[in-house]
Amino acid sequence: MKKTLLSTLYLAAAMLAGTFIMGSCMADDINVDPDKIIESELNKDNLWGSYLTTMQRRVVPEDQNDYQLTEDLVGNMYAGYYAGTQSWEGGFNGTTYAFPNGWINRPFKVAFVDFLSSWNVLRQKTDSTSILFAVGEVVKVAAMHKTTDIYGPLPYTKFGLTNPVPYDSQQTIYESFFKELKHAIAVMTEYDKQSPNAKPLSQFDLIYGSDIPRWIRFANSLQLRLAMRVRNVYPQAKALAETAVNNEYGVIEKNEDNPTMTSNTALSFTYFNPFYNLYSEEGYNEDRMGATMEAYLVGFDDPRLPVFFAKASDGKYRGLRNGLKNGKSFQGNKLLSQPLITRATPYLWMTAAEVWFLRAEGALEDWNMKGTPKNLYEKGIRTSLEQHGIAATASAYIASTKTPARYAGISGSPSAEAPSNITVIWDEQAAKEQKLERIITQKWIAIYPLGQEAWSEFRRTGYPKIFPIVDNLSNGTISTTEQVRRLPFPESEYSGNRDEVEKAVSLLGGGKDNGGTRLWWDKK
Repeated sequence: MKKTLLSTLYLAAAMLAGTFIMGSCMADDINVDPDKIIESELNKDNLWGSYLTTMQRRVVPEDQNDYQLTEDLVGNMYAGYYAGTQSWEGGFNGTTYAFPNGWINRPFKVAFVDFLSSWNVLRQKTDSTSILFAVGEVVKVAAMHKTTDIYGPLPYTKFGLTNPVPYDSQQTIYESFFKELKHAIAVMTEYDKQSPNAKPLSQFDLIYGSDIPRWIRFANSLQLRLAMRVRNVYPQAKALAETAVNNEYGVIEKNEDNPTMTSNTALSFTYFNPFYNLYSEEGYNEDRMGATMEAYLVGFDDPRLPVFFAKASDGKYRGLRNGLKNGKSFQGNKLLSQPLITRATPYLWMTAAEVWFLRAEGALEDWNMKGTPKNLYEKGIRTSLEQHGIAATASAYIASTKTPARYAGISGSPSAEAPSNITVIWDEQAAKEQKLERIITQKWIAIYPLGQEAWSEFRRTGYPKIFPIVDNLSNGTISTTEQVRRLPFPESEYSGNRDEVEKAVSLLGGGKDNGGTRLWWDKK
């Protein structure tokens, strides 16, 4: 059988695991000696902390081509944030629901070959009760939940431990995420109580500078995000969400706690946002505002519009329809709005605004989220506007009765009626479903440009209502109205791990291995 780079990594990791597995297995109970924790951890951190740095840098790839095929052409396009001004693969590409092998292979390669290779070393070289291990677990969940939300089943829980590696169902993967977060939060909490204000990872932590309480809040927020993702299929979701919000450290509530990848002079690290080279005229020149973004931001007269996008040559904000097989014909079109992301723009893994909106949705389900749906929803809007330095616009925007606009179109990009009649202002008398649409629509705006997360939430909830693509080249495997639900399993897995990936197809709930099959949590 042909060996791929991934299968070779499996074998190497498995050999390492045989040496270290007895000392590095995750413990369910945390028993830490307060007199020894700092001394022991400092030694381990100095040896292996660089692997944490590498993991953090690979949660969102810094390489522009890796970023393009894992975040931009998947999440950003399918979420309606951007549209492509390129005719990749002669028009038969992921944006038109035709999936070239290179497109479906890349997110898998980035996750398993690039990211998990560092985690394998970290978990084998450090004890599971160490603070380095715990923070690494949180980073791992932050990265890998995006991968399972692209494909569904993955070779996850046995990765690095056996070869060939069997696939897990997505339910099993999510249950592993929750177990890993619970373990990490317990270790970090124990450490913080024993060594308050200690900074054991300060030489390696690009996100929080080894501020452990902030890591705990992020871990809780990540648990809330994932619990909400599975709430339609997983009975334990409510308890997981309430535990996160009511944890003594709480969840992220302020923008200062947003997990952010940015330049760090203390660690001699300069961050270059990979998206700049994708849309800029000096780079690939391939992304412009999506028509769906135009409909909502222009229709709402959203104060974030000039923060997110530049005006077109005629002084208007204008987007492009998605999924155009002749997208390259729009390259350089001055009537389209460019994003305003620069090389130096930091990349946020999560925002405080998202967490407020998650709590608003939980409160809508009568979960204990420490607030009413209305108050939490409005707090989410205010926090987003504060994030972008336009807090003074909050009261007027929250009271707005404006609705999304009709898309007028431009030559070659068809017009479309307004996608929705939802307003910004909260309506207590509205039906529950309308309230959900209002919450998710505002969250979609607030988490921009996190297209991967926005696409997952669109699939889970159906909101916001996104214009369908123009040219569906899927040969009937994907509905234009339901839109793409996942990526097929990589061709590299069929050539290097065929028996296991073929078994994984049975974990798709009866669906075929194509882009029209819904994931485990996508059951609304």
